[in-house]
Amino acid sequence: MSPSLTARCHGMDGARDGAAGARARFELPGDRPVWGRDRPFRVEHLHLELEFDVARREVHGVATTRFHARHDGLAEAVFDANELEVESVTTGDGRRLDFTVRDRELRVALGAPQVVDEPCTLVVRYRCRPRRGLYFNAPDEAYPGRPTQIWTQGQPEDSPYYFPCLDFPGEKFTTEVTVTVSRGWTVVSNGRLESVNEDARRRRATFHWVQDVPHPAYLVTLVAGEFEVVEDRADGVRVQYYGPKGSAAEQRRAWGRTPEMIRFFSQRIGVPYPWSKYATVSVADFIFGGMENTSATTMVDTYLHDERAHEDMREPSDSLAAHELAHQWFGDLLTCREWSHGWLNESFATYFDALYVEHARGWDAFRHDVWQKARDYLDEDESHYRRPLVENVFHDPIDIFDSHLYERGAVVLDMLRWVLGDQGWWRAIQHYVQKHRTRDVLTHDLQRAIEEATGRNVDWFFDQWVWKGGHPELKASYSWDGERRLATVHLTQTQKVDDLTALFRTPIEIGFMTAHGFERHVRELSEVSHTFAFHFDAEPVFVSIDPAWRVLKTLDFSPGEGQLRERLVGDPEAMGRIEAARALGKIATPRALDALCAVLLNDRELPFVRAAAAAALGDSKAEAALAGLVEAVGVEPSRVRRAVMRALGNFRDPRAAKALSGALQRRGDASYYVQADAATALGKTRDATAVRALTRVLGRPAHNDVITAGALTGLGETRDPAALPALLEHTRWGVHQNARRAAAAGLASLAPYCEAADRVRIRERLEELVDDRWTRVQRAAIEGLEHLRDPAALPALERLAARTIDGRARRAARVAARRIEARADRAQDVRSLNDEVEKLRQQNRELKDRLASIEGRLDALADGAGAPADNGRGNARTPSRSARATKGGGARGAKR
Repeated sequence: MSPSLTARCHGMDGARDGAAGARARFELPGDRPVWGRDRPFRVEHLHLELEFDVARREVHGVATTRFHARHDGLAEAVFDANELEVESVTTGDGRRLDFTVRDRELRVALGAPQVVDEPCTLVVRYRCRPRRGLYFNAPDEAYPGRPTQIWTQGQPEDSPYYFPCLDFPGEKFTTEVTVTVSRGWTVVSNGRLESVNEDARRRRATFHWVQDVPHPAYLVTLVAGEFEVVEDRADGVRVQYYGPKGSAAEQRRAWGRTPEMIRFFSQRIGVPYPWSKYATVSVADFIFGGMENTSATTMVDTYLHDERAHEDMREPSDSLAAHELAHQWFGDLLTCREWSHGWLNESFATYFDALYVEHARGWDAFRHDVWQKARDYLDEDESHYRRPLVENVFHDPIDIFDSHLYERGAVVLDMLRWVLGDQGWWRAIQHYVQKHRTRDVLTHDLQRAIEEATGRNVDWFFDQWVWKGGHPELKASYSWDGERRLATVHLTQTQKVDDLTALFRTPIEIGFMTAHGFERHVRELSEVSHTFAFHFDAEPVFVSIDPAWRVLKTLDFSPGEGQLRERLVGDPEAMGRIEAARALGKIATPRALDALCAVLLNDRELPFVRAAAAAALGDSKAEAALAGLVEAVGVEPSRVRRAVMRALGNFRDPRAAKALSGALQRRGDASYYVQADAATALGKTRDATAVRALTRVLGRPAHNDVITAGALTGLGETRDPAALPALLEHTRWGVHQNARRAAAAGLASLAPYCEAADRVRIRERLEELVDDRWTRVQRAAIEGLEHLRDPAALPALERLAARTIDGRARRAARVAARRIEARADRAQDVRSLNDEVEKLRQQNRELKDRLASIEGRLDALADGAGAPADNGRGNARTPSRSARATKGGGARGAKR
């Protein structure tokens, strides 16, 4: 399973737990440890027979399950069954059995106690109108162009909403799916298509699919509707793409590299693609980016794109395709036994997506991809929570499908590859897959496979990276001793070491550019502090710590502007040049900015390095940086232009607004996504023309409506209440989903700059949207309410958390409520402190008044005691209090 395109491209940034570094606990109140369940019988085969009443959104099903008792005397079989209306349960020969359905379970009394390993067959007839697991799509008045489709999504525990089963990832069995639909429809399911029988009289067709290699219930799939099919092949494997009628070209653009990926993964993993076919089915309104159902992946159709979008969409499409394909080995062929070990599915798929980048686009692009994944994790770790990779404390399994499970785990696997070496890594992976194919796995199975294949004991590695959380937080310094010709690098681990976070042991590479070229030295960190010395004939031009970004870490290192400028153009690792660019943006001297501008305009440099230079210029907010960015608004490729647009959004300057507006002209930039980024950035400039300019581009045709979405995001950033009507209008049912999501997020951004009455309107609209049928709009509304920090939103969030059956929405609502409450508590603490301060001020004023009164009385006494007698010459003038203090009142003052 993969995150959505919205989350990757124009999603609202996740709300944070307060200021940077305000890390909360992962578990929420009420979460408990979740352990593997008892399985008193073993499922061997499941045959589903399904028909649909599309108008009523109803399923009519027969589920025939063959199983074996694991012990003698089994008298009852218990299946997961959510909201199923069970009509009857019989044995395979038709004998009726007693049953009950309650508490999300179907309990069947088996009659005579079962004998171990003797087959038993149960036939369950039922109907349901599923709220999860199986989804009906159909046009309506607001969305007349929506296709009529049926599709499923079982992960992690939603399959029991449309058929009774043992919904546990470690329970694997063979399946058949027989589906009857209207003639003209196509049904796609797991395995091979055994037959299609048409009933001309009833205008119906029945598709029979057979999956003869065991897999778990959450990977059972069916998709039904009218599709155009594109055929392909990869070394004898039938490869198919299914999409809307007339979408053949779009499907090839999005998924056309799939055969190459199959060949690459088969060769490197050492196990050929293990299923009878590979289908990629693009459906409307899918609730995730993609889902790796065995032999038949379901994708959201927003990845299908036209030629104009291809420059921007090729890499995201390849990433999603590679991720879901890698799951056919890691997740489908080998399946985590329990969701707490889900990293064995998701981290592997995420890392193999990166490995395909290495294969297709080279080393530098691969290292950049790994670094981007690391940044996603580091943001979650810093701003949200820290947890180990293996985590069994949660409310719903979906709670752990986060950046730790995907991105952190992927980077951990990359470090494991470095520790083992390429030869050892691939030998271990091949042995692991061969040994455990078709079986369920736990983390210890991977550890033992590595030891068996390589002889390396990696318990220490797993202890710090898998069973614990966090990463090294390094502080580095460099010095040169000219007399001894020694370069010294000092590295310190500054992270707090506790039960969750280790003092890390890790290799680290230190590179030096010398007159003889770039020298690499690998050293090991294992203590709090290390000092490494290196002998050179002359001082190196620059030092580069972990130049290829092989270690998951944060690094505080300031080698000086001169070294950074040299590294920006001379580091052989693209990641080293990117790190130099980021550091120079913080220095922002004229020479640093000139160096960044030169890289930005250098079309021989890698696009993602140039994009990093653009971002660094934007972060500097310097006058010279603005001039360089304006000069670069027309550079190729679009990836660099997008970075330029985003960087220009950091400037409150009419020149930035003018450049961004130019990209938004009707005949402006050729890229939809450059225009979208320009629109968002224009809003951030808060230029007086922004609201009018952004309103004009609303509705402009674009892939996935990204220009309108970017404009709505920009309207939220303007801080101009005049943007409110457009944002509210675009949350309306009937507007494109991506635009509605962006409008909901934009409302939350705009709210702090609106009048009180409008803030209430915004909160009330977001409260309505937390019940929205569109998953992404609902999520944006939940995050928006958290962003508002208004305790008045708590009842809406608490109601959602209590009644929703969507685990993602439940956790998001619970987290948002926790953050609002925490901020309200902090606000109350601040108010209490202010009250205490005010009391102290009042007491201070009272003390001052009492002191002034005492001083007055003392002055009066002093004046009376020291006055000379009247001898006819008049009274002597008494010095003032200030004069007395100046002339010697210090002792008296001290006593007072």
